[in-house]
Amino acid sequence: MFEQATRRATWLELLYDLVFVVAVAELADVLAGGADAGRVLTFVGLFVPVWWCWAGYVFYANRFDTDDVSHRLLALPQILAVATMAASVSDIEERSALFALSYAAARILLIVAYVRAGRHVPEARPLTVRYAAGFTVAAAVWLASLAVDPPQRYAFWAVALVIDLATPLLSRRHQSRLPPQSEHLPERFGLFVVIVLGEVVAAVVTGLKGHEVTPSVLLVALAGVAIAMAFWWLYFAHVDESVVLRTKLAGQVWVYSHLPLSLGLVAFGIGIEHALVQPSGASWSVGVPAALVFAVLGLQHLCSADRRAGAVRLAAAVLTLASSALPVAAALPLILLYGAAQVAYDLLRPSPEGTP
Repeated sequence: MFEQATRRATWLELLYDLVFVVAVAELADVLAGGADAGRVLTFVGLFVPVWWCWAGYVFYANRFDTDDVSHRLLALPQILAVATMAASVSDIEERSALFALSYAAARILLIVAYVRAGRHVPEARPLTVRYAAGFTVAAAVWLASLAVDPPQRYAFWAVALVIDLATPLLSRRHQSRLPPQSEHLPERFGLFVVIVLGEVVAAVVTGLKGHEVTPSVLLVALAGVAIAMAFWWLYFAHVDESVVLRTKLAGQVWVYSHLPLSLGLVAFGIGIEHALVQPSGASWSVGVPAALVFAVLGLQHLCSADRRAGAVRLAAAVLTLASSALPVAAALPLILLYGAAQVAYDLLRPSPEGTP
């Protein structure tokens, strides 16, 4: 059942990703309605469980994917559960129970998959037992949240998510027996980065559709897409497959850092959509997410022991955050400059020791 062979994403995994294209678009619509604190909190609070559903299947498939009938029968219903979650986020006050049930269903299917893996792979049992136990407690809290109404229900969700996210961290000493497949994991996370980058382009298109395309509006749109291209370049020029094996801590930090990275990329796209409506306003909704993206990219370089590039990314994050107080017309060229300068730096500097 379990092989430590080099492999790439399967067709089933790509199908699984497809539902998250829709889910991310629905989450982006939550933020598109405004950048007030309530909407931002709702966006983040819903994005985390959606991302964790995706990541949970990725972690499982990385070690135990057999792509046989039983595996597909456990994976395909998860797609239906995530689709139901996506259909709930636009009216979460009225559909919070449906969201909770859908999330719990997806996690219970994953728990069954881990129990199955533990039965067939004896060396995996210490890890799968702990994963199944932690995820079961979290799923139970999600189901218990149905006994109360919002906003108290959301407190249950927060507790459950802490348990979910902490379970792999608390199981670190058992992960060394089953090291992740270092080629597969970066590929899967890279594919999710492509999904959220696509949301930036979609947000620009949406912003342009309902407004007169003046030269100033067009420049904002082009700058937004160009900055997204810089994000793409900076991320995919540094896909370090060895980082997931370098140390357990560095590997897990690298994995978990994709949550704020994905949040930042989606929020940046929606910020550009807002900027197309008010190009003369302040650029906090653009600059803060862009600063978050640069900061996370810097953290990922630090995980790969590339301190110099990490410092450059973090410096760009600070400059971007400082530029957020400027009007959009002034801030966007600066953010684009910071991104382009980092790309130029990466192209001109010698490759770090130990990298190709």
